[in-house]
Amino acid sequence: MAPRKSPLHRLTRVAREISLNVIGCAVVAALVFPVYWAICVALQSDQTPLITPPSLIPLHLVFSNVSQAFDAETSDIMTSLIVSCAAVAVGLAVGFPAAYALKRFRLRYTAVVIGVLLVTQMVPSISLSIAFYSLFDDVHLLNSYIGLILADSTYAVPLMVLLLRAFLESVPDELIEAARLDGCGEVRCMISVVTPVAVPGIMTAAMFGFLGAWGDFLFGLTLNSGSSVQPVTLGLYKFVTVYSNSWGPIMATVVLAAIPAAVILGIGQRWVRSGLRAGALQ
Repeated sequence: MAPRKSPLHRLTRVAREISLNVIGCAVVAALVFPVYWAICVALQSDQTPLITPPSLIPLHLVFSNVSQAFDAETSDIMTSLIVSCAAVAVGLAVGFPAAYALKRFRLRYTAVVIGVLLVTQMVPSISLSIAFYSLFDDVHLLNSYIGLILADSTYAVPLMVLLLRAFLESVPDELIEAARLDGCGEVRCMISVVTPVAVPGIMTAAMFGFLGAWGDFLFGLTLNSGSSVQPVTLGLYKFVTVYSNSWGPIMATVVLAAIPAAVILGIGQRWVRSGLRAGALQ
């Protein structure tokens, strides 16, 4: 029979749980408040929130700022969506087979390959952007969707290989061997057997690849000079430069630019949780 816990022990446990919940709520509030403050500024007519703080409970909503931001940034948001989704597609098309090969075939230099992929994630974007400018200028890919997609894919592919390999380590080798005994080749085994099991890991890698491409600024600034093919980060930068004293439109643009990424993350969060959990167990 298990010993009964003393009232002091139960009180200590309750106090600890309450303290942790309070700390968690405080951290979440600190992270969410800037977003809420931006929404409040975007929906009010006062253009000088640094001088006159906006009301935290706006009673008289103004949507002209949102309309102005929407008219200015719609094309840039569509550009970022196209580039980000295409970079994810390229990353998965290259990264998933590479991750499967690293998991399936125990090569002698697998550790070296993984080390090189990790190093590529540490290279500053500004260094790559300078090299890409000269290369893309020679092949006429500046100011183009293809140039931005290829540039963003240089970060998406290594990241996806690392994430997917960690997840694929949780796939039992017996499952693959059983498919091989039934006559599946390596390609069919990867597509028909491993891919359905690896959906959480694929969605996790896709989410991180999308966020990396969506938040890119240096490639958009370096590889596009005055063209209509510019991502939302560059459009936001130019918008702030033009409306430097109009905080309402600026904050409306910030909120508008964050909505697509927030929606996609909200849709895929359950796959992200399961994918990261599976990879962390390795």
